[in-house]
Amino acid sequence: MKYTYVSTYINGFKDVIVELLPKFVNDAKIIEHYDGLIIYETNNKECVKKLPFFNNSYLLLGLLKTDKSDSFNTSLKQCILNLKLNFQNIKENLNLNKYKTFKIIATDRNKPTSIDYNFVKPIEDKIKKELKLNIGIKQHDLDFIFNKRDNGLILFMLKLTYNRVTEKTLQKGSLRPELAYFLSYLTEIKSTDIIMDPFCGTAAISRQILKYFKYNMIFLSDNNEEKIQKLKNEYKKNNKNLFIKTRNALNLDYFNDGFINKIITDPPWNEYNKTDENYKLFYFNMLKEFYRILSIGGIAVILMGNSTGEFEQSLKDFKLFNIVNKYNILVNGKKAKVYKLIKI
Repeated sequence: MKYTYVSTYINGFKDVIVELLPKFVNDAKIIEHYDGLIIYETNNKECVKKLPFFNNSYLLLGLLKTDKSDSFNTSLKQCILNLKLNFQNIKENLNLNKYKTFKIIATDRNKPTSIDYNFVKPIEDKIKKELKLNIGIKQHDLDFIFNKRDNGLILFMLKLTYNRVTEKTLQKGSLRPELAYFLSYLTEIKSTDIIMDPFCGTAAISRQILKYFKYNMIFLSDNNEEKIQKLKNEYKKNNKNLFIKTRNALNLDYFNDGFINKIITDPPWNEYNKTDENYKLFYFNMLKEFYRILSIGGIAVILMGNSTGEFEQSLKDFKLFNIVNKYNILVNGKKAKVYKLIKI
């Protein structure tokens, strides 16, 4: 039996999701697809909860296209009037022995919003009766969500992913796992590749590579001795061909020319000194060193702040890299870009 799911992901990677989803869910059929949100069918209900490139996934319980100019409660009322809940689908997607409480919540254009309780009380009563759950007062186990999007689409969904990394549990300065996965995937990692992250920080990127990709060797470096020491302690007894060093990314002289096949990294963003000429030189020398250590046909995927014009200029000045693609995305609410470069 096929179920209908909704998954959210980082805006800007719509085309990448079309490639990725069938590789993990071979029977997936896309129903609707908007940048940042995809609705699809599959019978592989366990796989949906584990997909590494989605922020969160939900079981779709109801969907209605309303006028985007309508108030949230007007759209909500229309949705509820057309709602036909399939409790059997819910039971087959959840181990209800694990859950005792629930709450109906609402978001309007991704922001929490208040709802008319008279509209949702009949839905609450049905959920209580059919699923034998109680309404959570201070805390709850399950989220039933009414979500209205910019285009007027309103969805009623049951959240399925509760073990994802949140902003509260994320290490300071670390990339979200989903973004680190996208960066790794775009680099087209092969089992023979020697990979380098010269601004590794908390090693968010390499953690995704270790978990999901086959490779030859990974080299991590950073000029922050404290972060490097923590990583060395963490991977003290590893058999993952992972090598960690304190190094300056502009001087990777311990690598011969052409030794590295793939570079995946998140360098410093010049967000605060936007006119600082030193950053243009910094990015130019960074690109020069990346080019030197990359093999012919080697790929570099670089995450950079959207307002960092110095990097764009350095890329034009350097000239030797071929820009395969550029993705405009959001990172923690800030506009950013992902550059995919190849050494030709």
